[in-house]
Amino acid sequence: MSPSFARIAPTYDALRPLSAGDRAGLEAMLREAALGGADLVVEVGCGTGRLTLPLAGLTPARVMGVDAETRMLEVARAKDVAGRVEWVRGSAYRLPVADGIAGLVVMAMVIHLLRQRTRAFGEARRVLRPGGPDARGGRLCIWTFTPRHVEDFYLNAFFPGIAVIDRPRFPAVEVLTAELRRAGLAQVRVEVREEVRRMAIADVVDRVRGRYISTLGMLPPLEYRLGLQRLEEMLAQDRTIMLSQRSEWAILTAEPSP
Repeated sequence: MSPSFARIAPTYDALRPLSAGDRAGLEAMLREAALGGADLVVEVGCGTGRLTLPLAGLTPARVMGVDAETRMLEVARAKDVAGRVEWVRGSAYRLPVADGIAGLVVMAMVIHLLRQRTRAFGEARRVLRPGGPDARGGRLCIWTFTPRHVEDFYLNAFFPGIAVIDRPRFPAVEVLTAELRRAGLAQVRVEVREEVRRMAIADVVDRVRGRYISTLGMLPPLEYRLGLQRLEEMLAQDRTIMLSQRSEWAILTAEPSP
């Protein structure tokens, strides 16, 4: 992951609070996975546990959060007062998990940070429980944004470089499906979900100041300053301004090939 995640770790949860759509997505994912107490869930790129902890509260399965950034894991452990989750430093390319034991591997808003997606998908396949005539195999679940989301992102008007940076990071589902199959995963299913939220201009300014998405940290400094200045001017003129954010998610699930 980007080194910037260490800097924003203490404020990450405030900048990206769990939405109703996030929780609904977790509930649907776990309902479909039908996990028991002996199963293992591995969240790759768990960060501060923003999704991991709610996930752990919704399933009887064991839960492991894996992240490459030590500071993010420190924040996650501090929140996990019940010790419900095993927090482990690791990479999407080398998961700290034995072969064939995970019932569910989750990559939520992670694949745009990966330079070698197919390699990471192959590593997920390695740790997933194989299926068989009398046993249900494990599954990989990916949450990512669609190309349409990238083109319609609500901050594009202030930061045109966001779409330029994110187009290759958020590929079409057809591209991801092909990569999953090359990694030895099959039965790929795709669901597209939409979520629309209204946000006060003050909240938008706070998020942009905190560079709440990794793309903001990748913009040319001048473009970032000018875009932030425009938002701050709007805030100074009228604090009642509301911006609409439409998010379009692609949810992909896949299972190990026989």
